[in-house]
Amino acid sequence: MEVYVILVFRCTFFYFVITALLRIMGKREVGELSVFDIVVYFVMSELLAISISDPNEDMLKTLIPIVTLTILQVSLSWLMMKMQKVRNIVDGRPVFIITHGKLNIEEMRKQRYTIDDLCSQLRINGILDIEEVEFALLENSGDLSVIEKSKCQLLWPEPLISDGVVQKKALDAIGKSEVWLNDQLLKNKVDNSNKVFLCLWKKDGLWLIMK
Repeated sequence: MEVYVILVFRCTFFYFVITALLRIMGKREVGELSVFDIVVYFVMSELLAISISDPNEDMLKTLIPIVTLTILQVSLSWLMMKMQKVRNIVDGRPVFIITHGKLNIEEMRKQRYTIDDLCSQLRINGILDIEEVEFALLENSGDLSVIEKSKCQLLWPEPLISDGVVQKKALDAIGKSEVWLNDQLLKNKVDNSNKVFLCLWKKDGLWLIMK
């Protein structure tokens, strides 16, 4: 009987501990989890299974690793907020499957993304003709973001500036330079890209959100 009481206590204790730690780590949908998030959750579940199944196991041996993982996850999340390079390494970057109605077959091969996968995702978005698509991006979550030509107001879907950092890959993709970007910013009475939180390239010019 005593063993069962200990099991109930351990389950209850770790239930509240994990709930509190997950709140600290932040709410994310399952589809938004990064590889690091998934690893953390798997390791936590294994540690919990060991501690709960063995009443003689010292609870601190489970609690300390779980708290350590939480600190690591929160620290990494903070670094991802501050440093885009870290964010790209951990979460990866979305990739273009369709650009201006044309398939990027080479990128599909790299991502092991089949034509059946593409057609299925397009049908889910209510699209039957690839030429109707201006951009289709395979997100980090595995979902396909589809922007139709008839609804697209952007000349390029990725930011040219994100949190004050000029996105050189986006500029290279559209064949523009930082000189061009700075000239466009000056036309909008912005003298420094560091002051820009978000910059998108729309058909009628740059769309800016300042810090």
